[in-house]
Amino acid sequence: MRKTSKIESAGLLGMFFAGCISAPDVVLLDRKTVLEELASGELHPLENDLREEALVPRGVDYTRAELRESGADVSEGTLSSIVEIYAMLRTDAELVDELLVLRCVGESLDGQLVETPTTCSRRVNATRTSAMVQRANRARRQLWRYLEETRPDADPAALRASWRTQHLETVVCGAQLETERGWEVKRC
Repeated sequence: MRKTSKIESAGLLGMFFAGCISAPDVVLLDRKTVLEELASGELHPLENDLREEALVPRGVDYTRAELRESGADVSEGTLSSIVEIYAMLRTDAELVDELLVLRCVGESLDGQLVETPTTCSRRVNATRTSAMVQRANRARRQLWRYLEETRPDADPAALRASWRTQHLETVVCGAQLETERGWEVKRC
């Protein structure tokens, strides 16, 4: 029998234990932890929650004296109704402008607002956005009906087209507008 040297013994012993040793499992995360997001100032979910919370209409604070000065009826029932409706419409208009710029909503060819979730640059609450778009479209249809009643000899399609032309002049810069060629961004 042949004698083995210390080097050969160490080599054989190393090969024997090499089969038992394996690299540890490594888990890589492709997201930052909440603490890292907090430290870097990237809190997109919180920003989205705040933005979504703004979609809920709320009242504007006026004192009774301010309302009396404006000539508004300050009786209890009338006052609360007027303030509530005004606040809702004003808030919706500001939010519609924001959603138009974010491309979550667009001004369609027929003069109504349409939801465009495929082009939206942020995640928004679809239910709240849909409710706001429906309110805005309802208000537009009521306005068009009023215009048709005040001008019974005019063509309703022409009235709506004329309204849309004037309305698009007041739409916020960067808004998403539908044209004959498709969706475009309003340049100012």
